[in-house]
Amino acid sequence: MLRTLRTVMRYALCVSMVLAFSQLSLGVMGADQAQARKAKVKKIKAPKAKKRPSLSFRPDVSRQSPKYIGKLGVLQLRDRRGLTFYGGSDEFFREPVLEALNNSLYLNIKSSRVFSQVVSIDVKPGARLSREELKKIAAQNGLDYVLLSDLTTFTMLREKMVAKKKGIDFKVMVRFGLFSQLIEPNKGAILWAEPVVRQMGQLNAKKKTKASDYGNSAVQAVKAGLNDLSTSIRLIGLEVRR
Repeated sequence: MLRTLRTVMRYALCVSMVLAFSQLSLGVMGADQAQARKAKVKKIKAPKAKKRPSLSFRPDVSRQSPKYIGKLGVLQLRDRRGLTFYGGSDEFFREPVLEALNNSLYLNIKSSRVFSQVVSIDVKPGARLSREELKKIAAQNGLDYVLLSDLTTFTMLREKMVAKKKGIDFKVMVRFGLFSQLIEPNKGAILWAEPVVRQMGQLNAKKKTKASDYGNSAVQAVKAGLNDLSTSIRLIGLEVRR
């Protein structure tokens, strides 16, 4: 009788352990599947050329009088990003990213009317730009001021808000950042310097994220960031009259 009871207890214990391990395995598998779903959600392929969104936009034109009397040269952006737009690539837009951002920077500064005259200088500065190099660029182009800018971030983030929920649960965010310096090259004086970072995004009601979804967020982030830059130069920059 005692032997039979021991046998029954051993059997029950074995069954309990098997059930416990089974539940643990199912839990781990469920977590792995949820993680896999999240990973799958974050994968985005570059759109075909004809479906790529444009980064170009028309800047707002200011009616304020110029703060700086003189000629400003806007140098080409230095790409200081740690990450490209998404997945190691910038091939998501109709135009090359740096070309579009350089054009937007120039047009925004010109339209803001912070300076009486603005020109785009087709010079991409090196990592280290000496005072003598700046003076040389200024002399060659007849500049009173130089705007030197580093592109610090331009990247897209996309995440599923709730792993198992269907419908409005995708969030598309684009972060844009610059660090710019307004320099008076002849004196080597920095009149203004400031980082500008803006992030724009939206919830997406579709199962798939299309190019138009992050294209609009990208344009809004760039536009807001450049407007902040122009406003900051006007309000905070040291005014130099000639």
